[in-house]
Amino acid sequence: MRLLLLACCVSASLFVGEDAPDREAQQSIRAADVHADLLALASSTLEGRDTPSLGQARAAGHIAGRLEAAGFVGAGPEGSFLWPFTQRHPAPVPEDCSLARTDGSREFEYGRDFVPVWGGSGEARGATVFLGFGIDADADRFDELRGHDLAGRVAILIEGEPRHRRVLEGPEVSREADLYVKIARLETEGIAGVLVVRRPPEEGSDGRETGDAALAPLARLGFRHSWAAWSVEAPSRVRFVEFPVLEITPQVARELVGIDVLKAAEDIDRTGRPFKGQYGGIDVTLKARCEQRDVTAYNVVGRLAGSDPALADEFVVLGAHYDHVGIDPRGRIGHGADDNASGTSALLEVAEALSRDRPRRSILACAFAAEEDGLAGSRAFCKTPSVPSGSLIAMVNLDMVGRGERDEVAAIGLIKNPGLDKLLTRANKLTKTGIKRIVRRQGQELFNRSDHYSFHVIGVPTLFFFEGLPITQNRDYHTWRDTVDKVDVEKVAATARLTFNTVWLLANDDERPPRPEY
Repeated sequence: MRLLLLACCVSASLFVGEDAPDREAQQSIRAADVHADLLALASSTLEGRDTPSLGQARAAGHIAGRLEAAGFVGAGPEGSFLWPFTQRHPAPVPEDCSLARTDGSREFEYGRDFVPVWGGSGEARGATVFLGFGIDADADRFDELRGHDLAGRVAILIEGEPRHRRVLEGPEVSREADLYVKIARLETEGIAGVLVVRRPPEEGSDGRETGDAALAPLARLGFRHSWAAWSVEAPSRVRFVEFPVLEITPQVARELVGIDVLKAAEDIDRTGRPFKGQYGGIDVTLKARCEQRDVTAYNVVGRLAGSDPALADEFVVLGAHYDHVGIDPRGRIGHGADDNASGTSALLEVAEALSRDRPRRSILACAFAAEEDGLAGSRAFCKTPSVPSGSLIAMVNLDMVGRGERDEVAAIGLIKNPGLDKLLTRANKLTKTGIKRIVRRQGQELFNRSDHYSFHVIGVPTLFFFEGLPITQNRDYHTWRDTVDKVDVEKVAATARLTFNTVWLLANDDERPPRPEY
């Protein structure tokens, strides 16, 4: 009996003791919670979380709310969770953008009813004409321009193409859906201006359960500062024209056309036939102008105070980028479920677990924007961090942790930080994580491609958890196919447990890890 009791005590010490985290803290990391955050962050209504965008702002609000609920406080200006930085982007000049009925009965609101499209500029006046999707594809016998005299008119058309399994290229969205292809064709017809209707995403198109409350559309229209480009095809080319092009809501289109354009789109979806009929005829005036400007974007940064007064002024950074590439001119959304809603969801689980067993050192939880723009968000943060850079003792990064073998993870950065090798082994033995194989000292070609690298540059030891090597085994990387249904939430949770143990050790060990080797 005494031997049995001794064995039980030894077993328990692997979970609870001076050098192990609290059992309930580590067990609070659950696949179901990961899934809930994935659904919120990779929703079609967030339109791919491009930097900057309204969809990204909505994602930032979700992350900040989760961190605050876990007991973190804002580490941005004036205690905010939002840490601002600027980027150079095409941006509207709002005072030179307008849409109104010429009879003076209706002036539409910038940002709620319409926004300009990058590439179209100027002023126009003309009668509206509804063209369905505005597609002219003779080879596919789908021509919605035939029979219309378009010279001097203002075309109203729906973004994308019909959702029909046999029209054009069937399930794959064709080149004819590209907004700039449509604009180029309309330019040859002498069009005066173009109004493009933003169509809500197809229900369930992101692999989530249909009818989920998080599918509620954004209340406003956001200008698309950039368009998504994919790893599997050449990017679309912006068409610069000397007439205004605006994006409008379906409600505005209904006012200017006289029919429910979303219902018209559904009819085309069902029949697969080009839209026919003459609708519109309402005279409007419109203006658009854009230029390169400094635009504000936001990292989300929260701080959890350490429990040891002697070490609380030192910080372990827990990081993941929450941005993705947005939406392309064909209307395809880069949901970024694996890249990197998976890492962000893991970060939130780790942050919550750390708040349940507060370590000696403090924690900075950083969700970075603009990683897809060359690590711009983390580089800006490391240039002027919210705490002294000398107080940053280590950075652990989570980027793409939801695909590949469930019990495997790659730990990139050990070549530059060999002092973290033994700590990583301790972390995976500290408790049961679900990770059986850690790929070490490989993937160095990815070392400078995620946000930990910005910290490496300023001398902070870093470790980058990644789903598995090589990256080419993930065929959905940087495509519109990176959806929630393809993410292994059990693997994300297992990686989060390993990350929790790693951060917990870094934040509790007496000694700081050695600086990187260059």
